[in-house]
Amino acid sequence: RARRRDRACRLRVCARRAPQLHCKAVALYAVQPWLFPGAPSVGFRVVTPDEAPVLLRSLRRYETELGADFLAYRNHCLRVLSFALHFLEADRLTPDEIASQRPSLEAALAYHDIALWSDGALDYLDPSAARALSDLKTSDVDLDLVYDVIEQHHKATPFRSARGRLHDAGVNAVRRADWLDFTQNAGLAVVRSGMPSGNIALANAALPFEGFIFCLANMPFKLKPENPLKGNLEVMRIFKW
Repeated sequence: RARRRDRACRLRVCARRAPQLHCKAVALYAVQPWLFPGAPSVGFRVVTPDEAPVLLRSLRRYETELGADFLAYRNHCLRVLSFALHFLEADRLTPDEIASQRPSLEAALAYHDIALWSDGALDYLDPSAARALSDLKTSDVDLDLVYDVIEQHHKATPFRSARGRLHDAGVNAVRRADWLDFTQNAGLAVVRSGMPSGNIALANAALPFEGFIFCLANMPFKLKPENPLKGNLEVMRIFKW
């Protein structure tokens, strides 16, 4: 009986401590890429500006509108591209399949948030997609893929369509990569989709944040100075379940 009571007491103590331990574990996981990252994955590469000509060419169209935020947005796009390519490899797409999608993914990333600057739109998915389709209509990129990447990159759950496995894989790779980069910019890399901490640390070292999260956080105050609260509510429309 004494042993049973002792065991029951230990179980109650563990049950009380479990939420605290869980919170600590989540906090350690969130800061791991900065404090104690592991080794990068074999084969993981950070995409440099020179290696993303389609992305850079599209961004240069809006260099004036981006202004002082150009470098922050460029680095965000390149980090997301680096993570997305890794996700595609992890999803077992062939090198040829990834190569066929890459120009369209680069183009989509250049435009995925662009209407914040080009249109002053806080609910920016539709105007960003519209600019991409207009600017890229004579290019060789897959406009259906570009459109879905832009429209779905804030979707919380996996994207599925009738366009096929390869199309959906590209959309979901960018979706997962953007969630990863957004949350780590906010200081809590908790939505990582299995991305090794060493990969995140390597990308961050090569492509610094340059204050990107502060650019985003300031947008409601910059674009809706008369009513920032309304501006923040407009931003919430970009998120999808």
